[in-house]
Amino acid sequence: MKKLNEIAVVRPMPKTFKLCVKADCPHAAECLRHVALTLATPDMQTITIINPAYLAGVKGECPVFYSATPVRYAQGFVKMLSTLTVAQANMFRIKLESYFGHTLYFRLRSGKRLIDPTAQAHIRQVMTELGVNPLPDFDAYVEAYNW
Repeated sequence: MKKLNEIAVVRPMPKTFKLCVKADCPHAAECLRHVALTLATPDMQTITIINPAYLAGVKGECPVFYSATPVRYAQGFVKMLSTLTVAQANMFRIKLESYFGHTLYFRLRSGKRLIDPTAQAHIRQVMTELGVNPLPDFDAYVEAYNW
């Protein structure tokens, strides 16, 4: 199993991600907001935390809980395109550009931007609509935190 900092390198923690300092929380080990505290390095001048006074008043399920389970992101779909006919490839690009937009489509295609599970499902759905069977795989997969 990969370590927290190895997974966080793939998709670094955003500066605005709110951290939780409540160590006595029963879900601290499973909450990304608490687990990510270990990623706060001495060179970080400021970090954003959730108000401890607010957390002290929380009863039952925590409203700011954020799962620390890594997500499987896809990276690129250039190989997928090689399995399509020219007509399918053109329709595929048109459908995905209308969904993601021109720039994001090319960033996702090349692997410059990771593809979350929801977007992966949409891309597979478009492939299915175009009659592609079996569905080709994405170029690569990586585990990362869903900040």
